[in-house]
Amino acid sequence: MEDNRIYWIWMQQVFGAGSIKPRRILERYGGSREFCEAGRESWLQDGLFTSAELERLSRGTLDKAQAQLALAERLGQSVICPDQPEFPVLLREIPALPCAIYYKGELPPPDALCIAMVGTRKATRDGMDAAGQLSFDLARKGVVIVSGGALGIDSASHIGALRAGGRTLCVLGCGLDYKYLMQNASLRETIAQNGAVLSEFPPGTSPSRKTFPIRNRLISGLCAGTVVVEAPEKSGALITASTALEQGRDVFAVPGTILNPEARGVNRMIRDGAKPALCAEDILEEYPGCTLEPVKTKAGLAIEIPEPPSQSGRSSVKTLAHEKTPVSVQAPGMSVHEEESAVSAGDQTVPDPKMLSPDAGSLYAVLEREPRHISELSHSAGLPLNRALSAMTELELGGWARSFSGRRFSR
Repeated sequence: MEDNRIYWIWMQQVFGAGSIKPRRILERYGGSREFCEAGRESWLQDGLFTSAELERLSRGTLDKAQAQLALAERLGQSVICPDQPEFPVLLREIPALPCAIYYKGELPPPDALCIAMVGTRKATRDGMDAAGQLSFDLARKGVVIVSGGALGIDSASHIGALRAGGRTLCVLGCGLDYKYLMQNASLRETIAQNGAVLSEFPPGTSPSRKTFPIRNRLISGLCAGTVVVEAPEKSGALITASTALEQGRDVFAVPGTILNPEARGVNRMIRDGAKPALCAEDILEEYPGCTLEPVKTKAGLAIEIPEPPSQSGRSSVKTLAHEKTPVSVQAPGMSVHEEESAVSAGDQTVPDPKMLSPDAGSLYAVLEREPRHISELSHSAGLPLNRALSAMTELELGGWARSFSGRRFSR
């Protein structure tokens, strides 16, 4: 019996991640295999596809899809597609249906209650504690915590769920094999042992400014509700919240002090009608018909929520209840520059070379204190422009580069 996943991966290769075409194809053809077997004449008559898409449909082969599936499995990745019973129920409902999900670990039951926890990478101590405590309390009740594996609020949310002995999902904006944000590598490994690390992007896909908005719709799409913990007025977390609303999902916001610029976005959300989330019960009361299985074990993983950048010199970390033997997880509180006003050069962190991909290491070596254009940097590093842009994204996400207008970058 032929593996239907090959047809889904073939569609993914043709249309790319985040396309709305797979949803329309399902409505017209009923399935990926039926669409593939319909052939070019049917595709032409549909009027659904652009000339470029028709060209890719003609060039795409099932052999390429089979090779991609085989590569993922060699790398230890599982692949799940929408027609499989284990595919998350809510994810099937979103307009831009993902054709394939690559993952390591174990996905929760398809009908499990999942809640997304999102927020700024430049989190405050209070923000990280709030994310950790909310995630801890929700996970103890049996909720699956979903986040993006970034620094700041994401890391605190994952860690809160792990400390509760619960399950968490980490959704990446790159291939699972890509050396992304290596200071969180051990956290991702721990998540894969207590949930799953997953991505819509196939092996070898590097992160970019385009992949993260595509990823964000999966974070909200997997979940019945999205909680924004801390977010300034210009934040990717607000985009995720907006996507959740478009998907017909609930949106919650954790209020912050008016003195905290990192809370301006969430406070505006509350002003505009988002439900305030002051405790786990504020979220759970929206899902009275959902059957949850509370965590029965008293001990979760003893993982410290890292200090935020503003307090990295201090050693105090808020302790949650029920700890056991500590697990070493590196998740230092380093920030990403979500705006051009980055940390001063004197505070800049020098990356451990082991944390960087080869391209990012080469690019960092030619970065200077004065901003330089990306084309000049790519030439100095001996990298093609597309690879230099991906490497620069990695450096920005790690807080090792800052961006300026006109595609200029510095340390």
